[in-house]
Amino acid sequence: MPQLKLAFKLPAMVVIIALATGAGLGLAAYFAGNAIVTQQAEQRLSAAASNATSALSAYLKEVSEDLTLFAGRAEIAANIDLFSGAMRSLKGQGEPTELLQDAYITQNPNAAGERLLLDSSDKLPVYDLHHRALHSDFRDLLLKRGYYDIFLFDTDFNNVYSVTKEADFGTNFAENGGPWAESGLGKVVRAAMAAEAGQVFLTDFAAYGPSAGAPASFIATPVYDQGWLIGVIAYQMSSTRIGAVLNRTQGLGETGEMFLVGQDNLVRNDAPGTPENDVFTLKLEGSAVTAALGGTAAMAPLEHHQGAAYVAASEPLSFGGVDWAVVALESQADIAAPSAGLRNTMLGIGAIMLVLAAIVSVLLARTITRPVSRLTDAMAEIADDKFELVVPGLERADELGYMAEAVEVFRSNGLKMRDLRAAELDMSDERAGQVRVIQNLQRDIGVVVSAAIDGDFSQRLAADQTDADLRQLASNVNALVDTVDRGLNETGTVLAALARADLSVRMHGEYKGAFGQLKSDTNAVAEQLSDIVMQLRDTSGALKTATGEILSGANDLSERTTRQAATIEETSAAIEQLSRTVLDNANEADAASRQAHSVSGDAEASGAVMGQATAAMDRITQSSAKISNIIGMIDDIAFQTNLLALNASVEAARAGDAGKGFAVVAVEVRRLAQSAASASADVKALIEQSAVEVDGGSRLVGDAAERLVAVQEAIKSNALLLQGIARASREQASSIDEVTVAVRQMDEMTQHNAALVEETNAAIEQTEAQASELDRVISVFTLEPRVGDEHGYAPPPRLKFASGG
Repeated sequence: MPQLKLAFKLPAMVVIIALATGAGLGLAAYFAGNAIVTQQAEQRLSAAASNATSALSAYLKEVSEDLTLFAGRAEIAANIDLFSGAMRSLKGQGEPTELLQDAYITQNPNAAGERLLLDSSDKLPVYDLHHRALHSDFRDLLLKRGYYDIFLFDTDFNNVYSVTKEADFGTNFAENGGPWAESGLGKVVRAAMAAEAGQVFLTDFAAYGPSAGAPASFIATPVYDQGWLIGVIAYQMSSTRIGAVLNRTQGLGETGEMFLVGQDNLVRNDAPGTPENDVFTLKLEGSAVTAALGGTAAMAPLEHHQGAAYVAASEPLSFGGVDWAVVALESQADIAAPSAGLRNTMLGIGAIMLVLAAIVSVLLARTITRPVSRLTDAMAEIADDKFELVVPGLERADELGYMAEAVEVFRSNGLKMRDLRAAELDMSDERAGQVRVIQNLQRDIGVVVSAAIDGDFSQRLAADQTDADLRQLASNVNALVDTVDRGLNETGTVLAALARADLSVRMHGEYKGAFGQLKSDTNAVAEQLSDIVMQLRDTSGALKTATGEILSGANDLSERTTRQAATIEETSAAIEQLSRTVLDNANEADAASRQAHSVSGDAEASGAVMGQATAAMDRITQSSAKISNIIGMIDDIAFQTNLLALNASVEAARAGDAGKGFAVVAVEVRRLAQSAASASADVKALIEQSAVEVDGGSRLVGDAAERLVAVQEAIKSNALLLQGIARASREQASSIDEVTVAVRQMDEMTQHNAALVEETNAAIEQTEAQASELDRVISVFTLEPRVGDEHGYAPPPRLKFASGG
């Protein structure tokens, strides 16, 4: 097997040391970086899932509070009673459900999704009156809050009112009742009907027939008035609103997705990054989802998007008796992308450093091996008895110069020996013995030089030569080999220590020339690396301290931002409640104004009626006078008849027995005349009394008419005042709405700031972790003890080069 030359061994050794050092540091940095990136990705996913869970829980709590707030308002209970009564009054016209659906659905001039724009059907007067007064407020509530529909139910489980007017409007939701009684809406209505005030019931999302099979979730609570159950109010929530709440979550990568998963492992929202609708079509199965559905947060790998590897972080969410899992997903390729970039960057830098190390080592080795090679060639020619050459390197003042001088001595001695051999061919045995000694010495010198060419500096010449010149020659050759051996050993020791990340080892031998320069350059490299590592250690410590202070400040800022967001959210809710109150006052003022106008019209009509009543009284008085005259005439007729009957009786008495029958008739006629006179007298007295009463009534009607005119004027004044109050209330409501919008914008900006603070905290924690990792990486270097340390330098071990490479 051919032996490798020193010209190859020396640069190869430096390159191998640099390669081993760079590979070790690179692998350590890569694995540490990969672990940090993976840990940060998991923390990011967990934080995203937790934030989404908190946001969704807050939204559901807001819906619940909104529901119970409206359920506690007296006008809601009153309107349920009014709607229920209006619906019962329709039974005289036909089936109430059919009449309501025909008026508000079939005959509705608006399309299916816009039926809520109709305030009154003008076909059912009693129901339309109440519907017109309430519908606009509930429609505004639905549009502002983003609900799909709002329902009112009476105690007979009838849906007496809804905003969107779908096929469930007017139907019955009692058990085994209408066509939709067994839906989720029917279940929450029956549960709420049997509950106490303030209790809220929720159903999971499911396909709902009246809404064209769209996924729907229902939330309901009972309505009580003075301790009496009046009915139920319910909201219908769409999955689109839930998806909007989840999609506001920040902190995920490009492949990040957020889902709400039910007990059937089907998602309840549509992710914006997928072209198809994910609701009830995408199924997520895995240990993380199973654990969250069981009530425990978890993180685990999960196959998603046609078997692609994803990492899932899940959080449990329970509300109103329904259990869900909030799942945050991100692809493993996206998570590993920073590690792959770090790996590629380190490979590129390592390749560049390796090339530079190879170039530097080759250039450094050539400063040693090229002169040695020239000397070796000269020695080989001298060994072949070619003594006419010029020995290279005689002008150098370093060890190679000494070697060149020694070779020059070999050449000179070779010339002398060649001349001596020519002149003393026939010398005595003693002379031949000396020649053999010189030849042996020359052969030993060749062995030592050949071993040195092969990198083996352990060979030496025997120092027991009988001739003083030969002893000096052997001593010079041994000194040359020993100098090269010591220089290379110390250089190798320093380089080996550098490979072990030990920067405390230096060259301490006394050298001159090229070896002195080699010693200076090698020690300078170690010193420079020591200074760099010390600076890195100081910088890393300062960076870690600064990062810790920044992290503490950022955490404090995050807490204060969170408290500020909560305060603004409470303020926004209070202002919205105030706005609704002012708007309700304005509506009530408008209603009062309309009622005042109506009362004013009634008063005017009453005044007209009073005038007609007065005229009627006058006509009655005139009629009474005429009747009184007629009664007087009847009284005169009765008096005359009485006289005639009396005369007839007298004449019948005169006639004797012949006039007895006529006398009887005369008596009866007289009695009838007397009865008629008595009756006419009574009637006359009553008519006179009636005339007196009618006259008094006329005066009272006149007074009442005057009072009605005064009341009418006062009602008109009150109507004008109520109109002014209504206008002022609406202006106040408009101003409060503007303040509400501003507070809501402040709330959104505060929430955004809180999210940014969370991201800043995550970045600072990452920086602190990287600073700690940098401390760990730097700590592997062993530095030279500083002045005053109790430990000094240990003597470098002697490096041995085995014969034959």
